[in-house]
Amino acid sequence: MIVTNPFRLSSWTKRQVDAVSRGWWVLLLTGVLSVIAGGIILSTDWTVSDLAVFIGALLVVRGIFMMFSVPLDGAVRGWSIALGALETLFGIAVWAWPGPTLLVIAFAIGWWVLFSGIMTVAGAISGRGVLPYWGLMLALGILEGIFALWLLARPGMTLVVAILAIGLWCLIYGVVQIVISFEVKNLPERVAEFGRGLASVSDERSDAAANH
Repeated sequence: MIVTNPFRLSSWTKRQVDAVSRGWWVLLLTGVLSVIAGGIILSTDWTVSDLAVFIGALLVVRGIFMMFSVPLDGAVRGWSIALGALETLFGIAVWAWPGPTLLVIAFAIGWWVLFSGIMTVAGAISGRGVLPYWGLMLALGILEGIFALWLLARPGMTLVVAILAIGLWCLIYGVVQIVISFEVKNLPERVAEFGRGLASVSDERSDAAANH
């Protein structure tokens, strides 16, 4: 999950920009982990129980990484800790579920991805005034919602379909996280350029007003 505070509507300070930028590597590692996990899911001959264990372990590791991340909109780290702990607990529940079935896996992943998509869309919309990558986040959240509803609407899916769906989701999600991580890394320069652009526009308007 890409962590933001969906209820936050405010501007950034330089300190917040620098704090968010310094945490780019956590997002990068999480993205790489998701891509690797997606490749493993797609290339392995799974049983239902083994797939449940792997997905549970993946959610646990992602949740731990999330707890060390910084919200991408500069919000307090409590959001990262709370959402990371929630994903970790959810992963443990999937991992420890007695006698998991494809229905359990599909519903578990479907509901979690739906929650993640709603949070991502809400965070992108509330942070559109300060997040230069809010459009990418919005698109990701919408795709997550569509994918989640597709999973939840197919209680009779086969193991092959489940593997393809979850593996491709991990790959796509990981690639987007990697792309956003480099956007976050370059955030101070982007903000500085934006500030210089605003200053230039302001100067031009002042000169035009003086000439009149």
